[in-house]
Amino acid sequence: MASWELLDEKGESELHKSRLLNVEEKPFKRITKRLSSISAIVSSAIQSDPAAQNGQTTSSAQLQEDLTFDFAAFDSSIARFQFLHDANVRERQRYEADKQRILAECQAARENNARLREQLEDAKATLARRKKFDELAEKILSNRLLRPREDQFAALEKLEEECKELERESETYSGTWKERRDQFNRIMEEGMLLRRQIRDEKEEVDRREGMNEGGEDEAEEQRGGEPSATGTPRPDGDGTSNETPQPTISVDAPTPSVSSPRPDRLQQLSAEGTGSRAASRASTREPSRTRLREGSGSETGEDVDMEDTRHEEGEEEDGEDKSGAGNGEKMEVDN
Repeated sequence: MASWELLDEKGESELHKSRLLNVEEKPFKRITKRLSSISAIVSSAIQSDPAAQNGQTTSSAQLQEDLTFDFAAFDSSIARFQFLHDANVRERQRYEADKQRILAECQAARENNARLREQLEDAKATLARRKKFDELAEKILSNRLLRPREDQFAALEKLEEECKELERESETYSGTWKERRDQFNRIMEEGMLLRRQIRDEKEEVDRREGMNEGGEDEAEEQRGGEPSATGTPRPDGDGTSNETPQPTISVDAPTPSVSSPRPDRLQQLSAEGTGSRAASRASTREPSRTRLREGSGSETGEDVDMEDTRHEEGEEEDGEDKSGAGNGEKMEVDN
């Protein structure tokens, strides 16, 4: 079927010539011809005599009837033209509606084609993925080293049970860790309290030792100021008589030799021993106090300093006891 196209000017002219213009313009030509004949009759009647007018009366009536018929035919022709025009308008409107409908259908068809094209592309991509998956599945399933599906399901169930067990253990571990953390915090608090108590007790012991050492130093100073009565003979009685005391000789005591020190020499040795003991105590106490001051800033080294101080104090006391015992033995021997 050939497509319909608009005609050019030459084609339109040929179309107008080929139409039935003669048929359509026939009523108009008849009216024109009738009017021209009427004008000729009127002009001839004016020029003719009155006798000829009686013969033309019948012809005028016939002319009037012919004019009426001609105008009726022209009126019908005009009505037909109007009907054709109205029909053409309606047809053009119908053609326009059909045109819009066809254009809408074409647009919908284009959109549908685009959508179908997209779906086709998606289907092609899906098909390619499925083919790739089939190839991979074929490679996997063709491997004879793989275990059956039932064994795999059993292994998966076992793994799930192990995961649940691990989750329960993690919950238990979290509770245990919380309890241990609380215990550790309590232990740390108790340790802090214990360190404070030890520090307080150590300060109290140092204070008491300082007081005792101060009293001993005062007593030694007082003893050092008084005359030593080590070699002075004492009376046998209550000391109220004015008699000169006589030295008592012990049978068991050894006889003093020439090399034995005199009583004034014994007093000087005793004073020197006392001063050396006091100096040793003071020198030992000063480092211990220095260590205590240094250890008061750091809590971690307090226990070690206390143990060292106590150990040194114990060594000093042992040394003093030993020196005192040696001096006593020497004095007894000299006496």
